[in-house]
Amino acid sequence: MKHILRFCVGGLAYFLVEVVWRICMNHGEASFLMAPMGGLVCVVVMWLYDKRVNLVLGGLIGAVVTTLLELIVGSVALFGFNRRFWHYGRINWNGIIAFDWFFKWWGICLGVLVARWLLDLYLKKRKERAKHGTDV
Repeated sequence: MKHILRFCVGGLAYFLVEVVWRICMNHGEASFLMAPMGGLVCVVVMWLYDKRVNLVLGGLIGAVVTTLLELIVGSVALFGFNRRFWHYGRINWNGIIAFDWFFKWWGICLGVLVARWLLDLYLKKRKERAKHGTDV
C-alpha cells in the first residue's frame, strides 16, 4: 500500500513540477507520461531510503533511474510514434536525455531523500518528547 501511495504522490508532484516549469518557461504542454515516470522514480528512491542506502548514493541512483526512464520513454515516443514529449536543446542525445539534466535529477532526488530524512528525524524527536510527557 505504501508503494502505491508513494507512486501517486511522486507522480502528482513530478507532473505538477513539469506543468509549472512549462508554464513559467512558455515551453509547450506537459505530457501525461510525466506522472507515471515520476511515480516510479519516487517508489525507487523511497525504497532506497527504506533500505538505508547512503543519501548521496540514493540520489545518484535516482538520477540514473530518471535518465534511463527518459531515454526509454522518449525513444519509444520519438522513434516508435514520431512524437516528442520533451526536448533538451543543449548537449543531448536526440533531445531525449541531456547530460546537465542528469545532475539536476541527482539534486532533486537527493533533496527528496534529505527532506524524508529530516521528516523522520523530526517525527522521532516528537515521539520521544511525547513519551516523556514534554510534548504539548
